[in-house]
Amino acid sequence: MDIVPQYTFIPLACKNYFNINDKKTQNLFNKWGLKGNIILQHFSFNEPFHSYHKYQFAEAFFKSSIVAQNLLTKKGNSWTKQGIIASTVEVEQIPCSVTNMSFFNKLQNPDNGIINISGVICKRYDNEINNFLVSDKLREMLLDEESDHYGLYTEDERKEFIFCIFQMLVLGGILCQYEDTLEPYLDTTKRIYKDLIRVQKRKHLDDLSVSTTVLKVTAEDNKKQAYFPSNDPFNIQNIGFLLIDGNLREVTTFLHQFGGYCD
Repeated sequence: MDIVPQYTFIPLACKNYFNINDKKTQNLFNKWGLKGNIILQHFSFNEPFHSYHKYQFAEAFFKSSIVAQNLLTKKGNSWTKQGIIASTVEVEQIPCSVTNMSFFNKLQNPDNGIINISGVICKRYDNEINNFLVSDKLREMLLDEESDHYGLYTEDERKEFIFCIFQMLVLGGILCQYEDTLEPYLDTTKRIYKDLIRVQKRKHLDDLSVSTTVLKVTAEDNKKQAYFPSNDPFNIQNIGFLLIDGNLREVTTFLHQFGGYCD
């Protein structure tokens, strides 16, 4: 009989992410309206982790008094320690299998209609979809389910963690200055992904695999109000993840809240 682990958590000091904290990345965050709206925190845990324990793990994490005392969530325009212990936690395991940027080759092929032959993102007439202004083929591919370009990536591919990061960057925040080319989005996606996930070589094989387990989560308080992420959890830019490193027994919270500048 499998014994369900009794997870406990200890807060850890902030990591110095080389790529995320880089001046170039931070300047782009500012340009895209993301600056101050992304927060990362780190905790260690005591028991071995296996993916089939994901529900118990997430439940234990958000119902931990230690986590509640230390977890930063958005209240108004500030990140604060609200001390909330979750009443319910929704969990979805997100695939995280991509190990190189060839995943985005389809976007870089002019034959697919996202960019033109000179590398510039193709424009289109303005339209509002899911409260986002869609004025080019890249955002059309992300948001317009009626578009032929939407099918460029399958539903399974769209669930990949690297695709989630890419979409977050492209759609941006309230005050977002869009790019004319793919390169800034792809380069920043690569840099963030490299900082957040652990890749290892599989035994007896030459290829690489991702060892990080990614959980997309929504935690609610006792009034059934979502707080991780908070505000409107149905805004696709309000996203919260647990990134679990079973080898180090560490978990990272990755939270983005759609909005203007946040202190």
